Amino acid sequence: MKTRIIEIAKGVKLNYINTDKFKTNYVSFNFVAPLTKKDAHYNAMLPLIMMRACEKYPSQAEINKRLQYLYSGDIGARNDAFGEYQIFGMKVNMLNNRFTPDTDVTIETIDLLCQMIFKPYLVNGVFDKEFTNGEKINLIDTIEAEINNKGKYAIKRLMSEMCKDEVYGISNYGSVEDVEKITSESLYDAYQRALKTYNIEIYVVGDCDIDAVCQKFKENFDTIERAPIEVERTPIVEKATSIKEVVDIENVQQGKLVLGFRTGYDYKENKYHLLQLFNEIYGGSPTAKLFMNVREKMSLCYYCRSMVNQRTGIMLVSSGVEAKNKEIAQNAIVEQLDMIKNGEITDEEFINAKKSIKNGYMSIYDSAEAMETWVFLRSLCDIITTPKDECEKIAKTTIKEIEEIANRITLDTVYFLKGEEKEEK
Repeated sequence: MKTRIIEIAKGVKLNYINTDKFKTNYVSFNFVAPLTKKDAHYNAMLPLIMMRACEKYPSQAEINKRLQYLYSGDIGARNDAFGEYQIFGMKVNMLNNRFTPDTDVTIETIDLLCQMIFKPYLVNGVFDKEFTNGEKINLIDTIEAEINNKGKYAIKRLMSEMCKDEVYGISNYGSVEDVEKITSESLYDAYQRALKTYNIEIYVVGDCDIDAVCQKFKENFDTIERAPIEVERTPIVEKATSIKEVVDIENVQQGKLVLGFRTGYDYKENKYHLLQLFNEIYGGSPTAKLFMNVREKMSLCYYCRSMVNQRTGIMLVSSGVEAKNKEIAQNAIVEQLDMIKNGEITDEEFINAKKSIKNGYMSIYDSAEAMETWVFLRSLCDIITTPKDECEKIAKTTIKEIEEIANRITLDTVYFLKGEEKEEK
């Protein structure tokens, strides 16, 4: 998975992952902004308003018509948080030119993408008020709908409490109150700020005339005076000094228990493969300790899984439990971690975890978007490795190394979402 990096403009890089494995080409245009409370809601809105219309195609219907002409190309919005970064923009899939000899689908689709990004539909020099109000409603609906998915909502609440004094606790959608204050003028100001000051990462995965693609993007940056800002790195909290307990009461049938841990991991150590393998043994797979013991043998959880974040070094354990089993389940989850700290890992668990990670890593080569995500997120951590590289590292890992990683992990925050207690008659 070799990546060719080309500078398009100041603070703008095009990353080309050349492969002829797919029938389509994948392109993503990403603003890489600092995740801040004052800008998160604006950054979340920008892809939505750019998707709505542009100068050349002033309605969604006309954009869709153009996409149909381009062999049903697919354009979507992106808005993600990764550590102290907010990554937002647009992504597009298009048919490879070798299947459309009479049409340069790649360049024409990228031209449409550029029309939507660089020449949005404006009224009196700002975004259309009707479109802005419509997308405000959509974004507010998205924020308010988060509570409908109780599992994801519980994870978000855990992060907001655990990282209350850290950037990581900020929502990449912003708050309803902040979205309501957006105007056509303030949104256009945010758009100009994004084009001029945020670093931009463009990814192209597939097989195409990359020089022509570069030229198409370059010509759109010729008139933009850019002064990119750097995203300041947030210090990683290495260990918890106390355990915070947070309980919310909602109208839920099934309680949601989420535990937040500090792993002591810093991505600059370049030992993420150890943390990944630990997680696979602990709670990241159907053969992990949390699944096999806490869920299956003890029957304490409807589900129980762990996940780690490469940028923040935070590990979460998410589970669905009955309120009466909360304390027992919490203790059992911690006990499984203590077992790994004591080196209680069977050969079968170790082998299964290695196989599971290898299968997962190698499947990345089967998806253009997965390949882009792999390279993109690791580049933000200054790590340049392929899935094959990581598989080789994992194959050489020992149980002792996993034990050492586990002994750095400390419990920071416990969040429980439980149902209302009903009076017995």
